[in-house]
Amino acid sequence: MPNPGRFYFIINPISGGRSKQSAVESIIETMNENQLEFEIGWWEKGMLVADLVKHGISKGFDTFVAVGGDGTINQVAKELVNTELIIGVIPFGSGNGFARHLNIRGNIDDALQILLAQNINIIDTGTCNGHFFVNVAGVGFDAHVSHIFANTEGRGLINYAKVSMREAKNYPESDYHLSIDGQQSVASAFLISIANGSQWGNEFYIAPDAELNDGYLRCCLLNKPKLLSIPGLVRRFRKGEIERSKYYNQHKFVDMQLNRPEEGPVHLDGEPIWLNKALTFRVVKNSLKVIC
Repeated sequence: MPNPGRFYFIINPISGGRSKQSAVESIIETMNENQLEFEIGWWEKGMLVADLVKHGISKGFDTFVAVGGDGTINQVAKELVNTELIIGVIPFGSGNGFARHLNIRGNIDDALQILLAQNINIIDTGTCNGHFFVNVAGVGFDAHVSHIFANTEGRGLINYAKVSMREAKNYPESDYHLSIDGQQSVASAFLISIANGSQWGNEFYIAPDAELNDGYLRCCLLNKPKLLSIPGLVRRFRKGEIERSKYYNQHKFVDMQLNRPEEGPVHLDGEPIWLNKALTFRVVKNSLKVIC
């Protein structure tokens, strides 16, 4: 069995478009200063995070620290779900929605101090057709943008905003057939976010009331806003008041079936995959140990 308090850091070198050299220096300095056992693994192109986690387990590490954005956290967390192993987070992405929900907003040194405190919570996670996510999944416009962005050079919030603005004009609403815990409905939406955490990232709150350990996911539906309404909508997102908008609707659920007009991208913590028309989202209660 792993020994407590042994840290295996998994670093995504390209997340957030920033060098990780200063992060590595801080990790080494802090771990050595506190006489803690640790190792650093790099998630290089062509490698599987699963292999890095297996290596860490074989060396007896019990805490796996994702150094990157929500996509990196997703890849690490899905290897730890429903085990006694623990995930820690050092945010280094473009939006860092999951880390922000955990109130990890400071610099690298602040994030390391949170790791050292080892305040461990057990949280829920989610699945879409069996595919794992920990923070937010989505269909519609944000999944479309994630799909385009994944094939675009350049990372970071500014590049993501450029793609979003370019694509928004011609992207239509679609009709979705929903079965939310057995209740049938049809809804027209520009996008649908399935939220475990409260925000996409950068303090844009898609589900302000979301909790990571309440046994529910949130189905958040957004209609396409008129051009003049966008500044006010952005303000509501940033203030955590989106539920006051006439363009927004939300439902809590444990199990939801969603049928859309055609197959297409679904994003899982910001990373797109291509799935068929029929989607099933489920909460997986009390399934992941997280340092927060």
